[in-house]
Amino acid sequence: MLGRLLIVDDELQVLDTLTAVLTGSGYAVSSVASGSAALELLGREPCDIALCDIGMSGMGGLELLREIRRAQPSVDVVLLTDDASLDGAVEAMSQGAADYLMKPLKHKEVLARIRSVLARRRLEAELQSLKSEVHARHHIHNIVADSPRMSAMVSALRRTAMGNEIAVMCGERGSGRAFLCRALHYSSPRNQEPFAFLSLSGMSVEDLRANLFGRRVGDRKQQRGQFERTRGGTIVLRDLERLPLEAQEELARAIAQGTFQPVDGDEELKIQARILITLSAPPAELLASGVLHRGFSCLGEAVVLDVPALRERAEDLPGLIEGFLDNFGQEHGVALHISSEAVDRLRSTAFPGNVAQLFAVLGQCAALSPHGRIEEEVLELTLRQAGLVDTHAWAPMAEHLGDREKLLVMRAVSGNPGRLDQAAKDLGVSRTTLWRRMRKYGIRLQLTL
Repeated sequence: MLGRLLIVDDELQVLDTLTAVLTGSGYAVSSVASGSAALELLGREPCDIALCDIGMSGMGGLELLREIRRAQPSVDVVLLTDDASLDGAVEAMSQGAADYLMKPLKHKEVLARIRSVLARRRLEAELQSLKSEVHARHHIHNIVADSPRMSAMVSALRRTAMGNEIAVMCGERGSGRAFLCRALHYSSPRNQEPFAFLSLSGMSVEDLRANLFGRRVGDRKQQRGQFERTRGGTIVLRDLERLPLEAQEELARAIAQGTFQPVDGDEELKIQARILITLSAPPAELLASGVLHRGFSCLGEAVVLDVPALRERAEDLPGLIEGFLDNFGQEHGVALHISSEAVDRLRSTAFPGNVAQLFAVLGQCAALSPHGRIEEEVLELTLRQAGLVDTHAWAPMAEHLGDREKLLVMRAVSGNPGRLDQAAKDLGVSRTTLWRRMRKYGIRLQLTL
């Protein structure tokens, strides 16, 4: 069934004809001859689209439209009208109609409009589902905070989310500043409004103005900047200290004044987005060293949230690993596990790239674990490839070469389950040579069901 439709028209010939055409095209169709009957039916049997004649006696189409919008807002209304004027169409759309059709009705046009409205409904439903998924994934309650540092961080984040002041996320790269910015937005009263990141690293004054303030093009057209696009929502200005000082001065002036002016524009606009800033160190420290322009002394009044490095939150490691495995499994449709020995190995590893590097290592291990279980052996090879094994610990060159060869063979075999010929082709060796290498390293052939 393609969709449920309701036809409302006091012309019986129109009712019969439309019902026959739409039913024959696969739609479930109900029909009534008055607005009051339509409202009564909708109370019992909701539909996707109601096609309503404007010129009905008694309750007309526009009045019925208003009643449906009040009582059944999920129903899209397409108005049928004899009025060929533009004013009639504008009035219909201004009242909340999804579309309108001119009589006499052309069957192909009716079907095309209905398909268009249903397609838009599906897109809106998918968008709402994606929004709900994003909200759920980035909500504060998903933050792993078993360590004292992160527990305090989450408490501060909850309080900050309820405010409107500028907030600064300080921390090392890869520590999770971007995720925490999202969590703050989606846990705030602004969570239904736009959210955006703008990387400031190396941006010139001209690029800053165009990207953040927007520009006027011609006499009437304007390309909106991020300040205007995120109006009412949240904008994250990433890596502020990497912005050249000249551009920093321009940005600091706009933030201090609370207004901006589009390039070649003649009016000042108010900044109505909440501003979040990410820095590698506290603002006071960067101001004192001259890395931040003195115009950002205003950040002394901002909320500063210090994001701990991974090494400062060891208690969170098991939860972070479990969270990654769950998300990876959901995205790839697999059940992913990790051995206790591999977890212990991760505990003893220093990750200078913090959580981001931990997740990158786990992702690589997952790709090399066709059984869905990450073992210590695969992890050790991945850590070596990532340069996370103690380089001062001496090992023969042959051992390192063997590790490299084993990793390549494992990657080819796991990437071609049950297809040894293709795995050998990817490696550029014969099938016999591949078998010998698999026996040498104890790699088993994966069969597909």
